[in-house]
Amino acid sequence: MPRNQSAVWAMVVAATFFWGSNFNAAGAIAGQLTPLTAASERFGVAVLVLLAMRALRDGAESALTCRDMIMLCVLGLIGVFGFNFAFFTALHYTSALNAALIMALSPLLTSLLAAWLLRAPLHAHQLIGIGLAFLGVALVITGGRLAVLHIALGDVWMLFACCAWSLYSVLVQKYAAHVPSRQQARWTVGAGAVALIAVACAVEQPLAAMARQSATTHGILLYMALCGTVLAYLFWLQGIQRLGPQRAVIAFNLVPVFTLLVNLLFGTWPRWEQCVGMALVFAGVLVATGGAQRLMRSRDGSCGDPQA
Repeated sequence: MPRNQSAVWAMVVAATFFWGSNFNAAGAIAGQLTPLTAASERFGVAVLVLLAMRALRDGAESALTCRDMIMLCVLGLIGVFGFNFAFFTALHYTSALNAALIMALSPLLTSLLAAWLLRAPLHAHQLIGIGLAFLGVALVITGGRLAVLHIALGDVWMLFACCAWSLYSVLVQKYAAHVPSRQQARWTVGAGAVALIAVACAVEQPLAAMARQSATTHGILLYMALCGTVLAYLFWLQGIQRLGPQRAVIAFNLVPVFTLLVNLLFGTWPRWEQCVGMALVFAGVLVATGGAQRLMRSRDGSCGDPQA
């Protein structure tokens, strides 16, 4: 594993690129597979890879109590099943960039949930930043018509997905912080994958649907499983462990930027409300994380803490 911070930051940025491009990938196959079938194939492959990685590693892992196992399964239902069902459903009705911009609310929504569930302090600048970011997302999901409440169905599904991911992030810290990250990933991804596959088999015919798909569709899902799930999760965990969550989480806001760049690469240009909304979301994150205060101090010539 990398020792210097530049390499660790490179891994964190790579994780955000994989997550950002996931929105483009899911949007590309949205009309070809139902949400449950698409998520089942993606996470079925991901959990097999995680199990193979464990089989190739020597040494015992921490012993889990019955309570630990139950909580990890519940977390998997929220953060994998709940998030991905809403995520794939959203991409049937909204654009990849809209979905990524809504997902950019996740760090700020996580702060609100942490203040409620973990009794974490919430400062005035965080509340101001959260307000700015929500205004930016409101501009995006209303299509620039803030005076008229008209929200696309896909944007509502993406808000559900964002809430599920933020709740998962806080509950992991509350109930499973003592479980090693790789073991935690394997259990939560495994529980979510089993639930996705079970529900898909009950209400759809996933095997028949997968058999009808082109090699391109399977290739996109394989990319989402290997890069957008396994590598992204492991890279992100390395960043959290070596940089700390307060520093690494700033990079999460590159997700919509990478989604936009991939859109531009394929010739899709953003609308004006998406550009303004992205600027407001970034401004909100800058204020909420104290970045605006550090920029002002640097302009005044003061020496801020380089580790802040």
